[in-house]
Amino acid sequence: METLAIVGTGRMGSLLARKLSGKYKLILIDKDIRQCGQLARELGVEGIIEYSILAKTDFIILALPASIIPEAINEIKPFLKQEHVLINVSTDTGLEEFNTVKNFCKPVSAKIIGHALQIGFGELPLIIIDGEDERARNKTAEIFSNIGAVKFGSEKIVADINHIASEEGIKAAYNIQNKLKQIGIPEEYISFAIRNVACGTMNAYSIGDAGPFAREIIKKLNQKND
Repeated sequence: METLAIVGTGRMGSLLARKLSGKYKLILIDKDIRQCGQLARELGVEGIIEYSILAKTDFIILALPASIIPEAINEIKPFLKQEHVLINVSTDTGLEEFNTVKNFCKPVSAKIIGHALQIGFGELPLIIIDGEDERARNKTAEIFSNIGAVKFGSEKIVADINHIASEEGIKAAYNIQNKLKQIGIPEEYISFAIRNVACGTMNAYSIGDAGPFAREIIKKLNQKND
């Protein structure tokens, strides 16, 4: 069984670990040893704080915030090997950030169009695979096919997609919350309206399965924008 290290056990790292557990020999790495250890115990895998363990792996997924990736790259560099496939999932970190280690491994990006919480609930994400090395891209696609639908393409579009979708989604939730408060809807009802009604309606719209009420709204919006 191939060995895969996941560096970072936050929301996305934990999701990936749970999805990939049993399909690869997993090693979890995080400086928060308690968080890492608890997840490792849950999954029955190895959890460690030391980057030196990377020398034993085939694939490395960096599931870290963009702000700490430059520091992490410097720390893992001494343990990289030519055959390593180093996979970055950070939306806001491009492949150019990995130029300093291009001669030590094969950097690839796997950018996820999706939200960790929704993916955890079973929603299918789309993962865009980008990178110079064809074999590394193919192996990355193989790994992430366990997570969602996979497509080869430019990583650069994913930041725009996720940022616009997130911003507009937050605006919609914020407006729903305010409008319901204005008509006296109790606070404890509002999360159900947002999570169930609004999210469900958006999901139905996205797959072309809107009901009669939603179709009437869509018709009015189309007329307004014509």
